[in-house]
Amino acid sequence: MQFKSLVFASLLPYAYASTIPDILNDLAALKTTLVTLDNDINSFPDSGGSLAAALAINDDATAVRDAIDATTPDAVNVDLPVSVDDANTVLAAIQDLQTNIDSSLTGIVEKKPAFDALPVGGISALVAQDLSDINTSNLALEDALIAATPPEVLDAAEETRGEIDSAFATAIAAYS
Repeated sequence: MQFKSLVFASLLPYAYASTIPDILNDLAALKTTLVTLDNDINSFPDSGGSLAAALAINDDATAVRDAIDATTPDAVNVDLPVSVDDANTVLAAIQDLQTNIDSSLTGIVEKKPAFDALPVGGISALVAQDLSDINTSNLALEDALIAATPPEVLDAAEETRGEIDSAFATAIAAYS
């Protein structure tokens, strides 16, 4: 009986191992949610927007957070060591996401007066909470990805992380 437990315990880490393709699939799903969020933010009018459209942006933000949260366990449990080629592939996928991240965060800052002008109050507070929640999830994913990044790619990964974190800080400050 003890031998079976020992065998099971020794196999446990392998049951949860993730691969680079798992992470890339997760990032592709994240891209889909980010594109939807970005499109909805950018289509929200500068004046005369509706509560329904604002709440759709909130739903989109929740989907982005959920997609990030779904990616993080795969990043945490990725088979190590990650090759330089694989790390560069993941970094390229993150940098591809960065375009939509930047556009969404810039757009949400630009739309703050429109959210504030809605007849129902509290939308800007909801956006502030969404930004905080997504940022918290994003930081956890970044930590997991950086932890798995080989030294040869670390500087570029840290630079990209800094750019994304700066964009979040700007958006969060606008809603504080």
